[in-house]
Amino acid sequence: MPILELNPNQIVTINDYPLYSKDVLVDYFNKCQQGEKLPLVPVIKKDIVVKYFDNKILELFKKFAESNLAVEYFMLDGSHRTTALTLAGRSIAVIAFEKDNDIVKAKKMVEIGKTCPDDVYDHTLEENCKTLNQYFIAKPYFMTVEQKAAKLVAEKLIPQSVIARV
Repeated sequence: MPILELNPNQIVTINDYPLYSKDVLVDYFNKCQQGEKLPLVPVIKKDIVVKYFDNKILELFKKFAESNLAVEYFMLDGSHRTTALTLAGRSIAVIAFEKDNDIVKAKKMVEIGKTCPDDVYDHTLEENCKTLNQYFIAKPYFMTVEQKAAKLVAEKLIPQSVIARV
């Protein structure tokens, strides 16, 4: 269960565009500006995830990956945290799931605030990968965390109070 520091161009974001709560984003961004550590973001290495993609999604991902060579991981949760960290110019602390036991260990970290509560911890590695496949079937496009943050800014979907400090 590696804990890593990644750049926003290394992580494919989940398709929850735009963000659900501007208030949550602002809260996380303010914490980033103050140098606070945010809870770890759960990710799975792309080589594991793509094994569970259906053929159409796999082909779309291969095309995406050709122009996004740095991509190594898929995010399971953490859109607000990753966007806030990206806008603040900080790296993203992640917890990488490689086997089911990693998920069990990460779930225990919720109690001490190292990870955020989420249902990803109630599923196996395979189930989480299959869920990602379903996300991308519903919204068949890929973006890195970096691309998503840039798009949110360009489309003025980020509060002006944050944009002014970026």
